[in-house]
Amino acid sequence: MLKSQKIQSKSNKTAASRTLRIVRIAVFVALIIVGAFVKFPIGIVPVSMQFAFCMFASLMLGGLDSFACVAIYIVMGFIGIPVFSAGGGFAYVLQPTFGYILGFLIAAPVGGFVARGLKNDARLNVFRLLLGAFCSLAIVYTVGVFYMYLMLNYYVGTAMSMSKAWMAGCAVFLPTDCSWCVVGSLVTYAVLKRYNPRLTVKKGYEAQPYVREID
Repeated sequence: MLKSQKIQSKSNKTAASRTLRIVRIAVFVALIIVGAFVKFPIGIVPVSMQFAFCMFASLMLGGLDSFACVAIYIVMGFIGIPVFSAGGGFAYVLQPTFGYILGFLIAAPVGGFVARGLKNDARLNVFRLLLGAFCSLAIVYTVGVFYMYLMLNYYVGTAMSMSKAWMAGCAVFLPTDCSWCVVGSLVTYAVLKRYNPRLTVKKGYEAQPYVREID
């Protein structure tokens, strides 16, 4: 009887954990969608909140779940749901700025694995979170600018040098996005330290049970 109760309790905890994981992914998918429409047109590439939310997802959820967030977002756009900043549909790959969305798909898991480890069990560290955030930033801009350069020169027919592409698609946005990397890392550290304090314990040491004090 006792063994049966333990199995049932473990099953309930697993189901609850899976449900919470799905909810977190859904929340960040929604935030990424919203971020696409919170934008400020500057030059060729509009400033939006998408990078901030994708980066925040990679830090909070880790590599696999943040990859799932961006993948779901892209699939939604490809099947025609207007979740991209300028609509939806598979033809959106012909947009010069689609490279940034593709960059999100690569940057989210890489940044998450750097910041949180392969199994989301890395010891919580602000420097590691910052490193993950800036890795995401570097990937997004590298993929995004190179894609824009190729599309403008070889599809749209607008001649643009790589240096001008970097200036138009990267340099003007770096101060803002670097700030988001710092803010996202600090917020993630504060949230995870508050609600998952075991991540602050060195491996090899037993974490003390977390008991929330009641005033």
